[in-house]
Amino acid sequence: MRNLILILSLLSFNSVAQWKLNTFENKASFRAIDMLDSANIWISGSKGSILKSTDSGKTWKNMCPEQYKAFDFRGISALNRNEIVAMSAGDGSEGKAFLIKSSDSGKTWDIVLEKKEKGVFFDSIKFIDSKNGFVLGDAIDNKPYLLQTKNGGMTWSRVQNLPDIMVGEASFAASNSCISINKNQVWFNTQNRIFYSKNLGKSWVVLETPFESGKSLGIFGTFFFSKNKGFIVGGDYVDNKQRTLQYAFTENAGKLWQTKEDYSRYGLTECVSKISENVFISVGTIGTAISTDNGKTWKEKDKESFHVVSCRDNKCVAAGGNGRIGTSTHFDFAK
Repeated sequence: MRNLILILSLLSFNSVAQWKLNTFENKASFRAIDMLDSANIWISGSKGSILKSTDSGKTWKNMCPEQYKAFDFRGISALNRNEIVAMSAGDGSEGKAFLIKSSDSGKTWDIVLEKKEKGVFFDSIKFIDSKNGFVLGDAIDNKPYLLQTKNGGMTWSRVQNLPDIMVGEASFAASNSCISINKNQVWFNTQNRIFYSKNLGKSWVVLETPFESGKSLGIFGTFFFSKNKGFIVGGDYVDNKQRTLQYAFTENAGKLWQTKEDYSRYGLTECVSKISENVFISVGTIGTAISTDNGKTWKEKDKESFHVVSCRDNKCVAAGGNGRIGTSTHFDFAK
């Protein structure tokens, strides 16, 4: 969503979450993480940030070419060790909506998609494998603007068979987590609805959720970890004085969503990732929270703000404003 502006103040994490913090020199706002494994990690964000780490986040190098240093890369997908696709979010009429791809682990980049139409604004990118992926943008012509590739991002086509969008309906480009994919299943969210395909985009249905919808209010992230089980998270990124729904979970692929009274809190939850069996982590302006029962209950671990989190092999990486990156291999679940 083009009007999404999050102004966050990031302090250091306390000992409960046990984050190791790193502040990158450009003080950018980071919005996306893709972990190939616990060692090889990519992060992207504002100020032309396309960061690469090959040592589990101990050191980072910006692989963004000089000509793209002014752009806001709100999405990134690492297809394998060599192939990476980065998504620049912004108005197409201003030359900001494009994808670049590297086939040599970030040494060189080429534009593989560029949209200059007014109204084009990219929100999220996700690949299921090295060939098949989707890019979600704000709606155009009363339809979700969803692009699909079947050749590793070299060419893209708009998905045509989607249901209509409602007036004012859009997605938030906050944490590159508007799209979730499990084998042939694809889910993507707007502020309060889920669009679902069980056949990799050939046909779609719309699923209702308990989230409210508004310019700054609604779903900010979708995360499915099996064919039936998943979460949606969100809140309000402007009004933190009102309690809003932060979590909902499903056990039937999104047909029905379950909530609890304590899922309504102050602030915003932007992203969820799986740490290990039954154990999940969420981040946002509300801080870090942990669930050890597949998302049925959540325990707040701190009040610090990150936009995005990703976990692989029991290692988690979180990133947010002011160039902050947190890494951790341990969380104290008992506290």
